[in-house]
Amino acid sequence: MIAAVSAVVLGAALVACGPSNSSGTLESVGSVANSTSSSAPATTSSAAPVEVPVAATASIALSVSGNTAVAQLSTSTGVPASGSVTFVVDGSSLGAQPVSANQATVALPPGLPIGEHTVAASYSSDNSTVVGNAAATTTFNAAKAGSSVTASVDPSIRYGDQETVTIVVAGAVPGVDVSGQVTVHDEAGVLVDGTVDSSGQTTLSFMNRADPGTKTYTVSYAGNDAVDASASQFPVQTTQTNADIVIDWADGPLPGTDVAITADVVGTPDSPTGVATITYDGAQIANGPVDANGKISGTASAVAAGDHQIKVSYAGDVRFEPTSSAATLTVKEPVANPNQAGAAAVQASNPCPAAASACIDLSNEQAWLQSGGQITYGPVPITSGAAGSRTRTGMFSVFWRDKNHKSSLFNNAPMPNSVFFDGDIAFHQGSLSDQSNGCIHLSWDASQTFFDTLSVGDAVYAWGAPPY
Repeated sequence: MIAAVSAVVLGAALVACGPSNSSGTLESVGSVANSTSSSAPATTSSAAPVEVPVAATASIALSVSGNTAVAQLSTSTGVPASGSVTFVVDGSSLGAQPVSANQATVALPPGLPIGEHTVAASYSSDNSTVVGNAAATTTFNAAKAGSSVTASVDPSIRYGDQETVTIVVAGAVPGVDVSGQVTVHDEAGVLVDGTVDSSGQTTLSFMNRADPGTKTYTVSYAGNDAVDASASQFPVQTTQTNADIVIDWADGPLPGTDVAITADVVGTPDSPTGVATITYDGAQIANGPVDANGKISGTASAVAAGDHQIKVSYAGDVRFEPTSSAATLTVKEPVANPNQAGAAAVQASNPCPAAASACIDLSNEQAWLQSGGQITYGPVPITSGAAGSRTRTGMFSVFWRDKNHKSSLFNNAPMPNSVFFDGDIAFHQGSLSDQSNGCIHLSWDASQTFFDTLSVGDAVYAWGAPPY
């Protein structure tokens, strides 16, 4: 802010003078006619003295207020001053400004260095016989300009979402450089910081971790060498967000066994709290608060073969909305292995990795199912891809199952009990005498067992080379 100062300088009075007589009165100077005869008597003028008008004295009261220099003019006779005033700051001219109602003003240049400066004003009358010219000089101190900072946000946001803040810094003096650092903070500390450019704008984002309700945040501008710091507050309304529920149990539960069922209530950025309930076929098997990781477990006792409905209900907490989820627990009777002797023979030196659930021995034209490296079904006979369409080897993963699949590549040929694990390659029921186009042919019974046993994500390992 620039302190207001003033100075008054009186202009010199302009006075017209002529010869005076011994009594001190002004006399006009008459013209003398030349005589054609030296003897002609001289003629003396008897005209009255002419009074010459005196111009009014002008004075300037020069002041600086804010970013404006003001020259206030007055005259000794009260006659209005007209003309222009030329302003000069620190030796640099700001140009001539017209006088209106005895006043002339000019905007000071933005960005003047902090400290003392000199401003001069020269009044040029447009009729110096009425009002004389005048000049004045004064000093002023340039202080930092004021500033204001505002923040624009989405007024309502869910817990855990990103809040985007558009920050605008404005200087009290137009055109001043307002570049500098800005921060958004709450009572706990800084949430995000950044810088605004010379135009005073930036956009920042932070994760909203406030509990639901209205909270007030502060945006602060640090200022710079020419502009003062400033701050303002803005409110944000936080609402609850949703949680997800993941239901899990050990694979392959057998009839008559106890099954531990875990519900994981998942939310971000913090784990949900509150109470959850697990039911098994409508009977409650767990009820209570979730742990620090959002989990709760219950046990279904002596499960029977068949499909069972698992339901988890979460009551919510201050941050997370109530929700529920359901899943089907399928309990299968153990599959009787029709080739116990073959399984024992292969198991002694099982070449299939323990991580695989299904194994394909292309060289010996057989496949089997296993769990933890122990053969549970098979080996059973197979046919694989013929020359030019060989079944690829390596570790694969089941990605799709289709009970009544028909081939889109081979004229809608039926492929019952298809379990796809490598692009268009699948286990399915097919001829055990005719080679395939890359799929693994199984007998009807074997294809049903493979289909019922394998799930999406299970590993399939193939190795060797067929003897044809």
